[in-house]
Amino acid sequence: MSPHIWLSILLPVYNVEAYLAECVTSIMQQVGDDIGVQIVIVDDASSDGSWAVAARLRDQYPQWVKLIGLDVNHGVSTARNRLIAEAEGEYIWFVDSDDYLLPGAISGLRTILEKHNPDLILCDYRRNHFVKRRSFYGPTRQISCDIGQLVTGVFKSRKMYSPMKISRRSMWDDGLRFPVGRIFEDIATTPWLLLRARSYYYVPSPWIFYRRRAGSIMNSLKQETATFNAQKNRDLAEALTGFKEALQGKLGQLQPSNAYYVSDFCAKEFVKIGLRFARAADVDPSLTLRLYLDLFEKCSPFTFDRLTIEYLKRLRFVRYVLLKYAMHVANASQKSTEGDNGRAQ
Repeated sequence: MSPHIWLSILLPVYNVEAYLAECVTSIMQQVGDDIGVQIVIVDDASSDGSWAVAARLRDQYPQWVKLIGLDVNHGVSTARNRLIAEAEGEYIWFVDSDDYLLPGAISGLRTILEKHNPDLILCDYRRNHFVKRRSFYGPTRQISCDIGQLVTGVFKSRKMYSPMKISRRSMWDDGLRFPVGRIFEDIATTPWLLLRARSYYYVPSPWIFYRRRAGSIMNSLKQETATFNAQKNRDLAEALTGFKEALQGKLGQLQPSNAYYVSDFCAKEFVKIGLRFARAADVDPSLTLRLYLDLFEKCSPFTFDRLTIEYLKRLRFVRYVLLKYAMHVANASQKSTEGDNGRAQ
């Protein structure tokens, strides 16, 4: 009879030869002889030595490590979706394979599950050895069933990262999956996961050491100053499509805090795109920032005009100015494109 697997730790791997062994070792140092923990690795056709490292780890820890290799690189969403399919644990924990678990993470998680049995557990993380980053604003170290507060607390933190959310595997039933072929897959997934939780528990302790490597998606967008990457930015603008309606369907009438923090998240991401658009030296002349403004406003419970008033009420003057500026650039780019089209005719 196979042992009960209470936790599957899911590692998507792509060209992380230098980090993978450290990641798996950080897990195995905490597992001990607990064969109820499973480590599933999906190698997304790495072009470096990641597969060889993963195979060596599988041979070293055969009772714990399950290894799958994809023949063609598909991207992290496909790898994570395959990981969900291969997971056997009651709970699943996505861990990026260039990050690692901090001491006490697995024992802390097991204690919470044994005492409280929540659907969702949220933890904090470190970006360096001195500063802890929180992933949630709300009640700490207690079970809660207030899903509106869960949504508000995560959107207020702006931390959608999957590794800071350990979830019951059954929450991924009925088709919740990462969007294939798109980036910002956490933003396109985590909010819907929150709505599926019946209960949650937030532990304000860092369980993950989170690296942001030079080749990451976020860093690549920040560094792309010459050309505006229309598709990557559109993936971001469309990531929350339909969430406003799903949130209203779950909660009924939204509380002001729900509406404000979801709208604030949308606005801040739009401002980031607006700033990238404004400083780019090469932008497709047929492209307008107004496209992104419209996409984000469709996802925002408040119109952005209403949100600017909320910013003033809350004395968020910098956010007010930045949102006003991005909206101005969007409207100006729309008028410029319409003028160019008129002259061309």
